[in-house]
Amino acid sequence: MSGISEDVLAKVRAGMQGLQPPSHFDKVYKDECMYSFDNPESPGGLYVNLKSYQGVGEDYLELDHQKSGNTLYLHLLWERVPMSEEEMAAMAAVEAANKPTKLALGAEGGFALEAQKTYTLEKSASLVVLQGAEQTRLTVPLPCPDLPELVLNVITAIQAHEGASKQEAVAAWEEERRVSKYAENLPQLDTGRRISPNPADWQCDETGVTENLWLNLSTGHIGSGRQYADGSGGNGSALRHYEATGRRYPLVVKLGTITPAGADVYSYALDEEDMVLDPYLAKHLAHWGINMMQMEKTSKTMAELEIDMNVAYEFSALTESGAKLQALSGPGHVGLVNLGNSCYMNSVLQVLFSLTELSERYVQPAADIYSSAPAEPSSDLPTQLAKVGVALVQGRTGKPPASTAAGAGGGKAGTQAADAAVPMDTSDSKDVDNNQFQQQAAEVMAAAQQADHQQQPMDTAHVGGGQSETAVQEANSVKPAAFKALVGRGHPEFSSGRQQVNGVQMCSLVCGGLMWSFSTYRVVRSLRQQHNR
Repeated sequence: MSGISEDVLAKVRAGMQGLQPPSHFDKVYKDECMYSFDNPESPGGLYVNLKSYQGVGEDYLELDHQKSGNTLYLHLLWERVPMSEEEMAAMAAVEAANKPTKLALGAEGGFALEAQKTYTLEKSASLVVLQGAEQTRLTVPLPCPDLPELVLNVITAIQAHEGASKQEAVAAWEEERRVSKYAENLPQLDTGRRISPNPADWQCDETGVTENLWLNLSTGHIGSGRQYADGSGGNGSALRHYEATGRRYPLVVKLGTITPAGADVYSYALDEEDMVLDPYLAKHLAHWGINMMQMEKTSKTMAELEIDMNVAYEFSALTESGAKLQALSGPGHVGLVNLGNSCYMNSVLQVLFSLTELSERYVQPAADIYSSAPAEPSSDLPTQLAKVGVALVQGRTGKPPASTAAGAGGGKAGTQAADAAVPMDTSDSKDVDNNQFQQQAAEVMAAAQQADHQQQPMDTAHVGGGQSETAVQEANSVKPAAFKALVGRGHPEFSSGRQQVNGVQMCSLVCGGLMWSFSTYRVVRSLRQQHNR
């Protein structure tokens, strides 16, 4: 590689003041633009500010330069290279050998959040030096040992640093079981009953069925479990026994799942009503003559049953009438990828940004919102709302076009997948009626509350035992990870990776932030109108 000229070195040195490598605790935004969903695979790549460690897309590079005064950027540009048939076959074999073994998302042994890739990435990096408006940028291909040591150290540290999106990721979720508060002092009746260790001897005390049997750890009653979502399972006699005994004995263990490592324990108590852990299980089983250390597993655990149903579920796009849905793309038809537990949030955002008032507030003035954003745009709600809104309403996904996503080439020559589409027309926007907006938000919350009481299939854009996404879906969807991290910050549930079962709370969280931001907007606009009179 030829050496770098003294003129270029001088300009690099001029921008070095204040440079320092990111520490372990710093956030490096090298995966996605602060103001859009542009990333290293986008046609223009991603530019990472060497001082703030914030990444921006091609269209926002000048804005970042003006706001930060920085002139040195690490330019990341990745190009997709289709895999060979041999590589695809090897990948398929690995995928087949790694079927889900536990109820988890994005974790080892669980469901994958993303489909297997059909391409590899050819990554290139360069140092870009800005010289001011209307002047040509200087580009230094990397690696370049002639650059100053400090610059090299900063670049190396940024490349090696965990990206902020991964630092804040909550995609890896596993079913969490908590210790039952009833386990320590669990009453156990002295009925003289002893349970046979032979599964052939087990049957429901009430109905005589022999499948899905649960032993009440307090009374020794063997009852049938509740019916599963698919109609299989039991008849609910174990629950009826709990209710018939005054709801005093809540803990039951599933027979057939007992091993030296543990078993499935469920609590019927109203303040738990979930799978739980019993630290004293061996003692509780011994009371009924069961030696936990000698037991072998003969039935599927509840997690295994749920995995089976998830894998077998047909995640096809069907309407209620059974007709196949037509895939839509472009402005107004952009999808939000499930982050593992963001189904409710995604639904709320899709509904809210279908309102003209939201487009008027966050999409049309997006450039002004970005210009006035604080030094940390990822912590600014209006900025993140504008970012999501522009993607949903105008179709700006930052992805390579569908042909590229399918493996036809790289992002260098590509254009935005939705460039040829006409943005949604919001020119008929009127002054916002706050009461109307509150009513519409309330309707969204009511819909979410109704969904809480219905069996809803999980958002399956990337989940479902190996279901593959299409090139169009990938090019026409975005991951609202930064938005989720912001609105969930500090919340005991929504800041975690646990599955969310309360759509109403999520709707309240998002709508509450919107109402605050929207009210602020109305006040500012009213003051401006009075000033202009």
